[in-house]
Amino acid sequence: MRYLVYFEIPADVGNSLDFEEGGPGPLIGYIMDRFAPEASYTQAGLRGVFMVADLDEAQMTELMLIVSRKFSTYPEFTPVIPLAATPGIAAKAIEKAKKAP
Repeated sequence: MRYLVYFEIPADVGNSLDFEEGGPGPLIGYIMDRFAPEASYTQAGLRGVFMVADLDEAQMTELMLIVSRKFSTYPEFTPVIPLAATPGIAAKAIEKAKKAP
């Protein structure tokens, strides 16, 4: 399933990571390589991370563990569907929903 994943890194944790040897780059690089998001952004003016990635349950759990351990916060996972696919999915869902009593 494809998810929009969002998390904010607390200021104290971000400040600490920024000034460690190598900074946050290696960890962010690992997350990008491991979960291969189709899109990823940081929030200007805040240590917020947005990424869209296709994740199974084990990958969601793994990402939660990495984010909570390394950034002291929890990611939010929102299931998303590509807009181009929505009409076909909605049409199928509507037909099935019509059968409900």
